Amino acid sequence: MTEQPQVIDWGLAERIARNLAGNGSGKRSVRQTDLRRAARGSVGMVRDYTGLEPKGRLPSAEVVDRREWIGANIDSLRSMSGGVERNLAASLDFPGPLGSGLRSAAGAAAAVELGLVSAYLAQRVLGQYDVALIGPSRPARLLFVAPNLADAQKRLGAQREPFLRWVALHEATHVVQFGSVPWLREHIGSSAEELLSGAFSSVSASDLARSARRLLNPDPRRLVRALRNGDWQSPFIGRRRARLLRSIQATMTIVEGYSEHVMDALVADLDEPFVELRERFDRGRDQRGWLEALISRLLGMEMKLRQYRVGKTFCDEVAERRGIGTLNKVWSEPATLPRPSELEHPGRWLARVA
Repeated sequence: MTEQPQVIDWGLAERIARNLAGNGSGKRSVRQTDLRRAARGSVGMVRDYTGLEPKGRLPSAEVVDRREWIGANIDSLRSMSGGVERNLAASLDFPGPLGSGLRSAAGAAAAVELGLVSAYLAQRVLGQYDVALIGPSRPARLLFVAPNLADAQKRLGAQREPFLRWVALHEATHVVQFGSVPWLREHIGSSAEELLSGAFSSVSASDLARSARRLLNPDPRRLVRALRNGDWQSPFIGRRRARLLRSIQATMTIVEGYSEHVMDALVADLDEPFVELRERFDRGRDQRGWLEALISRLLGMEMKLRQYRVGKTFCDEVAERRGIGTLNKVWSEPATLPRPSELEHPGRWLARVA
């Protein structure tokens, strides 16, 4: 059996993420029993409203801290990276005595990028439906990051139970989405694999040589200081990936926007302060810190804030005009997903699909 090539320094990625993200108030800031009580019945509510019917065993809610979430996230990325790393190893097959050093530099630079993304998400993500997007299927997990939930609840001035219920409804929609739409996982995963596989295609040896000088015996604390000071320059910026990024972003926009629409539709009739919670939460999304700005620059794309807004507006308008049954046509097949140009013009999508 051929040994699996490893290009990315996964250990460095995890150390950088943990150094940047910290651990907040820890795992005990939200009790598992409170979260499961708040999440009880959420999948049934989503199923009844949408008409989507998930197949197979559904995951139970798990409470984790930031470090545990980072570990799960890095493990998921690593387990999905087989084909990606094979392609990277081939594309980084530089000749001459410096070849191995440049490959190491590329792996360390990729680890920095992954560590940045993981740290950013670990500080912000409230809940995550963790499913394998690339490679063999595995049991999905439903993770909730305790310190982020506690921080968000405090920041919003919300009561614990309705806040947890609100977040649980959003994640329950993802559970139903992926459990009911068998092609969605593979569609997103194949696009992500193509994007990652081409990440090094336009990287020059001179760019990697500069990275090698900065990444010899990498010290996460030194790298964190460089990131905070804006001294880190990614060797992967500028690669040609605009079309593929737009396609992935359009898919994730509808995935997230659909969840936002369903969540608000479900809580509209509940006797709880969800409208005010929504307003406060949206205002909080407008506040961008240094790490978010850096991530956006490194990835060359706007982060989730715009996805939530555009996707929710699209879903709200389609459901209002034609009903949830018509909106569900987005899940018929990949070809019925909204094109990037249709997301801000739902009428164009309706004319093409519905």
